[in-house]
Amino acid sequence: MGRPFAWLPTLLLLRAATFADERCPMNVSQPAPENAYLVNDVLWAGQPEKPYTQAAYRSVPGVGFVLCTCEIGPCVRKCCAPNAAYVNSKCTPLNASDEIAKFEVPTFVNANGTVDVHKMDLFHIVHGKLACGKKYKLVPSAKKNDNFQVTKTGWLLNESGSIIAKPERFCLEQFSELNYQILAIVCSPEKFESLEDGANIFYTIGMMLSLPFLFSTFLVYALIKDLRNLHGKSLMCHVATLSIAYTSLIVVQFITNSVVKEWCIFLAYTVQFSFLASFFWLNVMCFDLWWTFSGFRPLRGNIKEHEAKKFIIYSIYAWGCTTFISIITFGMEQFPYLLSDAIRPGFGYKSCWFGSNSATLLYFYGPIGTLLFSNLLMFIHTAIMIIKHMRDAEVLRGSESQKNVDHEKQRFMLYLKLFIVMGVNWLAEIISWASGSDGSEFLWYVTDIGNSLQGVLIFLIFVCKKRVLNLLNKKLCPQFQLFKTSNVSTRTTNSTVSRTSSNVKNKDTVEMSTKSISNSTNNQLHDFKA
Repeated sequence: MGRPFAWLPTLLLLRAATFADERCPMNVSQPAPENAYLVNDVLWAGQPEKPYTQAAYRSVPGVGFVLCTCEIGPCVRKCCAPNAAYVNSKCTPLNASDEIAKFEVPTFVNANGTVDVHKMDLFHIVHGKLACGKKYKLVPSAKKNDNFQVTKTGWLLNESGSIIAKPERFCLEQFSELNYQILAIVCSPEKFESLEDGANIFYTIGMMLSLPFLFSTFLVYALIKDLRNLHGKSLMCHVATLSIAYTSLIVVQFITNSVVKEWCIFLAYTVQFSFLASFFWLNVMCFDLWWTFSGFRPLRGNIKEHEAKKFIIYSIYAWGCTTFISIITFGMEQFPYLLSDAIRPGFGYKSCWFGSNSATLLYFYGPIGTLLFSNLLMFIHTAIMIIKHMRDAEVLRGSESQKNVDHEKQRFMLYLKLFIVMGVNWLAEIISWASGSDGSEFLWYVTDIGNSLQGVLIFLIFVCKKRVLNLLNKKLCPQFQLFKTSNVSTRTTNSTVSRTSSNVKNKDTVEMSTKSISNSTNNQLHDFKA
């Protein structure tokens, strides 16, 4: 009957030979024929004898020589095991009843599918997923530039013949969602992988550090009634959407290689919606500041009714515009009757994000850039108006007018910091994305890490203020006084500005300025005291 486990040592030996030396391409090797011998670093083996250069063989201690299979002949990697294919982004065994064309190595693939195939005995097929960290998928049916060809030596080229990847840097597989069409999964360029992986670690750590600070900012403004005014509610919406965006990005970082396609697409829409919403609420805050100092007539009603009406209008604008862009994005992805050159989002094709630069520009960076540009214009105009008010107020040359000027400076500096944190960093982010990696990687890494730490910076700007900390102190621990109580109350401030207005009736220039300040800023000034 023989020894039932006699094959086990041989199998283990072959496995050891296969994985003993990673320098063999694709980690695939086979035992060299018996009686193989070396002459001047050339291995002679087989019947009849054949010479094998150093690249084609390896010496394994205790085993002898092994030949690198993919140096002897061309290899092509199949991403999944034999008789398996990608179903819902996972390698899934195929049933015998499934009427699916067998796997063949294509010579050329375009939007219509596989044009022609190689003879199967030309290649040694290696099975298993790629070991590289960052990958992307070539989908010719979604993007014309993704057309690819496989050479007789196993190299992956684009339609024009330029090299995309060498044999060990890509794999081929059938995908169920595209009627089991064969596509290529490619490792990202090696020179960027280590940099990208290291940068992604820092980005993820930065976002994880930001989350508790964003949550703390939201909690502080939610707990303290005095902070839940128009400015506070707008900030809470901005912080909440930014928290959702960061959480989704962190999840994407951890599950990109294992998430099913449906979840990948859901996360992509979540990231897009939450980031766009955060920028629309930033735009709301900049607009409200600009409106206040532009001297326009406020809405009718008392302060609470006025702020309630404005918040409803701002909410319709911020949530409505974000939802509209998301619906357009979804429609462009799902609507089947679009032209072939229409810019589709491409969520889930190459990653849990947009599938092309044009889609990223149209559905994400374009709206963000427009909002940032409008914020910049409003900020410049607001700065001009504040300087004008400051010059007009200097005519009074009194302590009362100086207090008013100081309050304007405080509010201006508050939004200057916010603009720097949220505006300048993201402008640099857009420039970084548009310019690619043309020698300025370090600068872009700095700005990207700054963006990931926005939660910390927002907490420092909006919570670490004397007034906010004092209110928090009174709310949580009233018996302990963190700061000395200020002698200048909100009512004193409002009455001071009113008296200032009445004391300069005979001075036309100052009267115009003071009335403008009194009408437009008195109702909101107390919200921004340091």
